[in-house]
Parts: sequence; structure tokens; C-alpha cells
Amino acid sequence: MSLLDECLSVADSLHDELARGWNTWDTRSVLSHVLLPEGLCVRLGFAAPDRLSWLSGDVFPCRRYAGRTPGTLLTSMDKQLPAGDSISVLPGLHAYDGSYTQLEVNLRGARFEVQTTTRGDDWCALVRPLQDEPWTRVLTIEAEVLWNRPGRIDPKDDRQLMASLEDRDVPIYVTGPPHVDPNLPARSPYMAVRLDQPIVISANKRVEVQDAEVMISEARKQHLSTFDVSGELHTAHEAMQSCLAWNVIYEPRFDRVICTVARDWNCIRGGYAVFCWDGFLMSWMIGRDAPKLAYANLLEMFREMVNDSFVPNIVQGTGRSSRDRSQPPVGGLCLLALYRDHPNERALRAAWGPMLAWNRWWHDKRRNKRGTLSPGSEPFKPLIGDPAEFVQPASAAGAALESGLDNSPVYDGATFDPITNHMPIEDVGLTSLYVVDCESLSQIAMTIGHDKEAAELQARAESYRESLRGLWYDEQGIFMNRSLDRQNWPDATTLTSFYPLLAGAATEEQIDRIVQEQMLNPDRFHSQWMVPASPRSEKSFTEQLYLRGRIWPPFNFLVYLAFKRCGRDKVCNLIADKSLEMLIDNWRKENVVAENYSALDGKGGREDHSHPLHGWGGLLAMTGLIDKGYAQMPLESLDLRKHVMG
Repeated sequence: MSLLDECLSVADSLHDELARGWNTWDTRSVLSHVLLPEGLCVRLGFAAPDRLSWLSGDVFPCRRYAGRTPGTLLTSMDKQLPAGDSISVLPGLHAYDGSYTQLEVNLRGARFEVQTTTRGDDWCALVRPLQDEPWTRVLTIEAEVLWNRPGRIDPKDDRQLMASLEDRDVPIYVTGPPHVDPNLPARSPYMAVRLDQPIVISANKRVEVQDAEVMISEARKQHLSTFDVSGELHTAHEAMQSCLAWNVIYEPRFDRVICTVARDWNCIRGGYAVFCWDGFLMSWMIGRDAPKLAYANLLEMFREMVNDSFVPNIVQGTGRSSRDRSQPPVGGLCLLALYRDHPNERALRAAWGPMLAWNRWWHDKRRNKRGTLSPGSEPFKPLIGDPAEFVQPASAAGAALESGLDNSPVYDGATFDPITNHMPIEDVGLTSLYVVDCESLSQIAMTIGHDKEAAELQARAESYRESLRGLWYDEQGIFMNRSLDRQNWPDATTLTSFYPLLAGAATEEQIDRIVQEQMLNPDRFHSQWMVPASPRSEKSFTEQLYLRGRIWPPFNFLVYLAFKRCGRDKVCNLIADKSLEMLIDNWRKENVVAENYSALDGKGGREDHSHPLHGWGGLLAMTGLIDKGYAQMPLESLDLRKHVMG
């Protein structure tokens, strides 16, 4: 039996359960609702013809500048226009199972709300204009069968389409006054209605407005009740769960349901993009509300494992895989957390073999002469011709991507050793997380009766923990990366310097110094918006570009866990409160759960290099949920005296 056979067998059985019914399965549009397994798609489109605004086809959560319409900028003495200049799709609530969804569309000030609900094979959408206007507004309803599955769509009249599928027929209805305009941007059988009143679109049975309002109201109320378990943190829970649910798609190549980091990123990468540590962390969050989906998502991380040995940084629909590198080893921690919250021994055993192989790969391929880990990047012959296959492998840039720190200043000027295929540094972040991976997998091994492997893993954890202690820089009062020749310490610091606390490598005295001299120091990491990836005193902070000074949900989360595990509750409260404030403020004001945030004003998702609805953005909520006792800490508190004295 192959290493992956059981893993993928369990994953496929979960997908068989999950890939059913109506949901926003199609990654190409949040305005598409699809019935599985048939692939029947009902796609909504919006037109504000007077403002030359048309929204149809591929639609993602976004806010973009639309520019002036032709004829409004004729001279330098221009006038202020009454219409807005942005087109927005603002995501709202979304149940994982599609039982309720809500979003807002804004076409230069023409605003609409879309709410949907589903019960079994029945589906309906309620679309409302959010302002009264004399101008023509149009809703289009297109139907098609996706992924080349059998079926056809026939117009019956101006308020009904009929979908003839392989095993059944599904009628699609719309209320409201028909609108005739052959120039509407529709490319498949469609209906069009004036959008000057609430409109209902329904499938399988006709639903009128009054009945739809009752159904939608009940579905919304039921969905909101799921956040009651989080008490005063219900809004943070809502933001986290909604973001993840909007990023759940059906991926037809492997007939699977997965949560990806961002829908539009899937499209530019050939239909899907699976990122390594992103996927594991998202599975942990999903487990709070949808354990089956969480396990399915976690097991999928191994489907395209490279040579049955490591999980690549990225795999995508084009066939590209980062065969040169992995990403930070958080899989064991995430699996342990998921299992402790929602035990599933079959899934745990299915993940065990690939998890252990990946753990051993780090030891075999990334261990350096100092007994710590170095980020690396293996050479390989390009397989599909993607430009990344030519410029990233066997390079310092590729190795930096393995660390999860991408353009961090800690790697400025980094070199690459083609003999070892390593960046010649001791990496404090990778080494710390590897210790935690060994500990987590050791506990899993004991749970499923693999005592020999448990001892192997625990011995590795102790060995790397001891080596990690050599990265303490006493002059600065912090752990840091260090060149393998140990001739100098780097100039830059990043949040991975706090990870040794999670690995149990720090003494009480060292932790006290880190708290006072780093985390609570306003010249370093403490501020209104925190925790920045670069300290405020370093020159890279002012750039606020990606890993150079911005705030990142996974780093906040892991740093929170580090202080939590070593019992520094006041620091944990600080990180959790700051994380929650930033998440909730952006969600309420902008419908944003961002990839990263500005450390200057706390805003995210509206700038370059910060996606507005990124899967791991909800990790800011997880800090608060653990801090307030609504979620578990997966690893026990550290007995620091035990670790220090061996």
C-alpha cells in the first residue's frame, strides 16, 4: 500500500459527503450558485447601464476604482460627479453548507443586497436594491452546466429556464418585470428583470417574494445562532467563519471540496492553488464549525505530496508544484488541535504516515551542521514551463519562500549554498516550529499506539530544542537567526524570534527580557496596531510592504501561542485584544478579513499585496477565542525547569 492510499481514501469518502447540494462551489464567481453533483450553475449579474457598470462573469470579493465614464473628463475644468467611482463586492455571512449567504454589490453607488438559502434540492435568492433611483437597474440570471457535465438549458419564457440534467429536470424561476435588452453581457441562456423592487430567483420550485423573505429570515437567524457559542466574541467568530466559507470551493479535477486562500488566486493558477501552511492553519479554524470539512481539507494537503516525502509550498491547477521546497511545519500542531477538539481516529491514522514522512524529511534535508534547520530549495528540471520553475529552485529566493517569510529583511543579502541546497543560516523560526511538530506528532503517535515512533520524535524534539538555545543573542535580549559560521548576528529581527518560547527553549529570565525589551517596548513591537513583522525601530518597518513591517495573522497567532504556552497571560491578553480590534474593525467597516494589515493604521486588504478575504485572516479571531476560553490550547503549558534542566 502506498504511503498516501489510506490518506486519500479517507479524504475521498469525506468529499463524497461534502460535495452535495447548492453552494458557491464555483471558484470563478461569488455570484454563482451551483448544484452538486450535477454541476448546474445559476449565475447572477448586475447592470447599471447609465453608469456603464456591468458585473457578470468572474466576480470576486473586491473594491476597485472604476474610473470616469466616457464623456465626463473633457477639459481641465472638470466637475465633481454625483456617481461614485468604485465597484465593490462586499462579502457578508456565509454558512459552510450554503444554507445562508449574504453579500452586497455596489456599482458606482447603485447598491444591492443578495441573500440566498437552500433546503435540500430547493434554492432561492432574494435580491434587493438598497436605494430608490429613477435609473434603470437590471438583474440577469444565467444558467449553465459546469465542468463539461451532461445537461442543457432551455428558455421556457421570460421568467423560467429549464435545466435538463442527466437524471432530472430542474426549473429555474424569477419574479419581477422582465427587461429586454439584447446587449446585456450574458453568454448563455438567461432571464433579465428590472431591479427596482425585491426580486426572487428560485430553483426546483417557484418562490414568491413574501415566502422568500420568511425563508431567508429563518436561515439567517439559524446561522447567526451558531456564533452564540463564542459569547462576546461572536463578531470575531462570524468574520473568521464567513471568510473561510467564501473560500470553500468544489475542485473538479480531484472531485473534492477544499478551502483555498482566495478564489481569484485559484483562477490565475489554473483553477486551484493549495498553499502548505495556509491549508493546515485553515483546517484548524474550520474545525470549530465543520469538522468533516476540516479533516477533508487537512488530508488534501498530502494529495500532491512530492515523492511521498514533503508537502510542497504550493501546488496549482496548471500542474506547477514547488518541488524544490516546503513551508513551515505546522501540520502536526494543526492535526493535534483538530483531533483534540473533534476526535476522528480514522482520519488521524490516515494522516499519520504522510505526517511522519514529512517530519523525517526536514531532519534529512534541512538539518545543518549546527543541529538546527536551514531553509532550503532543491534543484529540479522544469516540468511545465512556469517561469517560477526557472527562477526559484536552488536559490536564496526559493529558500526564503520555504520559511514563510518571503521578502523579510532577515534574509536581505542572503546567500545560497549549492552543495547543501541551504541558505547558510540557522533559522530560529523553522527550528522552533520543527520542535513543536515533533512534540505534536509524538503525542499523536502515542494516541494511536506507535510507541517506537513517539520516542523517536521526542528525542528529535529534545535535540533540536537544545541546539535552538544557541540562537539566544544576549546583547539584544532575543533569539535570532545566525549565519552558520557564527561570525556575526543579523541586523534585522522578525516575529519568528518569539517562536522558541513555543518550543520550550527559553529560560524564565530570557522570557522576562523578551517581554520587557521586545514585546512591551514601544520602540520595538508595542503600539496601537500590533504585532508588526518588523520592529518599529528597524528601517524596513517604514516600507510596510508584505513581510516588511506589516501585521500578519499567522504570526500573531503563533506568537500568541508561544506566550500562552509559557504562561505569560498579560502578554497574551494584549496580543489577543489587539488582534480582535483589528479584525473586527476591518470586518465591520470594510467587510475585510485581510491577508495582512498596516502597522500604521490597522487597515488591510485594500492595498497591493494584501488580499481582502484571505483564508488565514481569521487567525486573529483564534487568538481571542483561545484567550477568552472559547477554544482549546492544543499543547500543554511548559514546565520550563524541566526543559532547561533536561
